[in-house]
Formats: sequence, structure tokens, C-alpha cells
Amino acid sequence: MQTSPTPRQLITLETIASRKAEKQKELQQAREQIAQTVRDLFTPEERQSGMNGFMQHINTGIAIYDGVRTGMKIIQRVRSLFSRKKRK
Repeated sequence: MQTSPTPRQLITLETIASRKAEKQKELQQAREQIAQTVRDLFTPEERQSGMNGFMQHINTGIAIYDGVRTGMKIIQRVRSLFSRKKRK
């Protein structure tokens, strides 16, 4: 990777084109990495049978309940912030 040119180096069209190509390659690699990360995060778990499947359903239910409860607490706190401002 090239560093920024010193005062004596000339910037030519070739150097600009090569740096542009390098940056485009880096950008493409970053896009692929982000896409893979998103796929890994949002791919559903494989279904399991027997007791493991049952526990998977219980864990999913607990996670949903926890998310809903956290959301409700956040909404209550936001509402309380706005209601306090109106009373003063």
C-alpha cells in the first residue's frame, strides 16, 4: 500500500488509477464481510428433535419475553420523561 506522496513525488494518472483500484478492492472485501456477518446473524437455528428441540423452544420463548419486557420498560421511561416536562 502506498503512502501519501512526498513533495518530490509526482502524482500521475497511473498512481491515481492504481490507488483507486486498491480502494475498490478493499471496499468489495468489506461488503462481502458485512454480508457474511449479516447472514450469520440472521440465519435461523436448525431445528433439533427431542429434548433439545423442546429446550430450544423454551429458550426462544424466554428471549422473546425478555425483549418485549425490555421494550416496555424503555417505552415507560421515555413516556415519563415527556410527562415530567409538561408538568413543570
